[in-house]
Amino acid sequence: MSENSKHIDLLIARFISGEASDAEQLELRQWMEQSTKNRKQFDQIRFADNQAVASHRLVNVDVDKAWQKLHLKMKTGSPEKTAKKKSRTISMPILLRIAAMVVLVSGLALALYRHNQSIQHREVLVASAGEVLHYTLADSSAITLNYNSRITYAANYGKKERRVFLAGEAFFDVQHIENIPFIVETANTFVQVTGTSFNIKEAETDSLVEVYVKSGSVLFFTANNEGVSLFAGETGIYNKINQTFVKTTQSNVNTTAYANRIFVFYNTTLNEVIEQLGRVYETPIELQNHEAGLCTITVSFNDDDLPIMLSIIAETLDLELNYENGRYLLSGIGCTATE
Repeated sequence: MSENSKHIDLLIARFISGEASDAEQLELRQWMEQSTKNRKQFDQIRFADNQAVASHRLVNVDVDKAWQKLHLKMKTGSPEKTAKKKSRTISMPILLRIAAMVVLVSGLALALYRHNQSIQHREVLVASAGEVLHYTLADSSAITLNYNSRITYAANYGKKERRVFLAGEAFFDVQHIENIPFIVETANTFVQVTGTSFNIKEAETDSLVEVYVKSGSVLFFTANNEGVSLFAGETGIYNKINQTFVKTTQSNVNTTAYANRIFVFYNTTLNEVIEQLGRVYETPIELQNHEAGLCTITVSFNDDDLPIMLSIIAETLDLELNYENGRYLLSGIGCTATE
């Protein structure tokens, strides 16, 4: 056995016994993601360990009871038959116990294997369509799904691991649980945390995966790239095409606005303001005078209604606000580029 194999076996043993550190758990998970063979090896070892413990308990009870019953029958037999059986008392109990153990362990292993396979392959799907969806997991971790996004997770979530699969965009507020990190998998990337809040944005039509950390810290990586560590206020960007990571502190504070409806605009152009508001509220907002879109504004909103926010913007920039045919229209000259 190679030194690397011994090291992996030690990691698996420490994980199963609950003694693995966060760093060791991360190393083990990265190894499992390298190939299906590695994952299968881990699952087989964990399965064997679970079955060994469960089987041992049941065998102790059932086999002893069966042997006592057989021993009682032997005692009530004729002296002649009993004498003949005495010559076998050394070997027969052993054979019976071994046979009973084989039958019980085999049957138990098969039953538990089928049960575990059923649970492991059963998934829970949560999807948003035309609305932002708030969802809470069994461990009280909260997820906010943006429009047209979805998550899936195993029905036995939280028992051995906390893993969620994401398609689209979601904001996560994760509860800390010792020795059970929270992992989000999306577009062949992984985000691992212990307890923090962050946003992930991924789209099949986009070449980038973006992770913005609001509080705490996360690890953002792939199976073949150790990735980057991100802290509060930082954004990590993964390029699916060239498979590279970059991180920046020039983060858009309104990234999570769809989840909390909190907007902060500082010297922001009107074009960008109405683009962000329109995207979050999924409502068309148009400018009659395109030059007015170059005007800048500094303002913040906290879960206000869209008409109120647009009225404040119109008043500030000397524009007129109207609503017609399912859209908001801002008209007027407003500021000029030379101001």
